[in-house]
Amino acid sequence: MEEKETKDGLTRRSFLSNSAVGAIGLAAVGFTAGSLINPREVHAANLAVGTTDFPHVALDVDKVRDYGYYCYQKMGGCGLGASRALIQGFLDAHAAAGSDPKGWAQIPLNLYQWGAGGGMGKWGTLCGALAGSLGVLNLMDLHGALGTAVMEWYVQQNFPLANLDKYNASLDYGGKGTILAPIKDADVKGHSVSDSPLCHISVSKWVAAANVKLGDKNAAGQGLKEDRCGKVTGDTAAYTAFLLNQKLLGINPAAWAKPAAMAGCYDCHDTYGPAGITKKDAQTMMDCLPCHTETVSGRK
Repeated sequence: MEEKETKDGLTRRSFLSNSAVGAIGLAAVGFTAGSLINPREVHAANLAVGTTDFPHVALDVDKVRDYGYYCYQKMGGCGLGASRALIQGFLDAHAAAGSDPKGWAQIPLNLYQWGAGGGMGKWGTLCGALAGSLGVLNLMDLHGALGTAVMEWYVQQNFPLANLDKYNASLDYGGKGTILAPIKDADVKGHSVSDSPLCHISVSKWVAAANVKLGDKNAAGQGLKEDRCGKVTGDTAAYTAFLLNQKLLGINPAAWAKPAAMAGCYDCHDTYGPAGITKKDAQTMMDCLPCHTETVSGRK
C-alpha cells in the first residue's frame, strides 16, 4: 500500500523509524520515548514514599497555621491550603537549617487542590483539611502512625478555634499580596463540634450553630463560612505539624480507643467487636449518631 507523504516529506514508516533512532539517543541521556509520553514517570521514579526523599525536620507550627489560612483564602480551599502549608513549612525549615529539602522541593505545591470545594467537588465527603494533611503524612509514610490521631482530634474540636487571632497579617506568601486578618474569635457567630470528618456534617453543624447562610459576609466583606473553614484548614495543618514535631522527639500519639458512648454500636457491628457478638457489617471509626437516628440506634 502506497503511503502518502506529509508536507514535511514524512511517511508513517519514516516517522516510526526516525522515532526509534531518537529514542535510542534519548535513552543514552536518561530519557526514553515512554518518558516523553508521560514525563511525570521520570520524576516519580526518583521519589519514593517513606524514604529519606522527604526528610523530617522540626516545623514552625504557628507559621504552618498561618500558611494554611492564607492558602485557603488566596489559593483554592482546604485541601490545597493544608497540604501546601505543610510542604512550605518543610521547605522553610530546611532553608533555616541549611539542609537539603530533597523531595519537598520537587512535589507540586498544588498537589491536593482536588481536596477542596466542599469536600471533593462539592460532594461533602472528607474535609479537605484532613485530606491535604494526611496526604502529606503519606509522603513520609506516617499516615498510619499519625493519621488516626489527626482525624480523632478534628472531630472533637469546637471549630473555629481562637489560634488565628495571632495571625501574621503581613504574610505575603509567593508575592500574591496580603489578605484581611481572620475574624477575631470574639466576633465569630458560632462554634460547633462536628463529631465527623465529613465536610457536609462539619459545615452544616457550624452553619446551624452560627445561624448564618453559606454566602453571608461581615461588614468588611469577609465570607463567614470561608473564615471558619480557613481557620479549620490552618489549625488542622498546625496540629499535624505538632504531631510531626512530637514524632521527632520520639513521642507518639495514644492509640485510638472506641468512645464509651458508642461501645454498644461497635460491639454489635464493627469488625473488631467481641467474637460471637459482632455482626461484622460496619467499618468505621466515626461517631455513629450523626448519621443514625434514634429508631436505628435506640439512643438519642
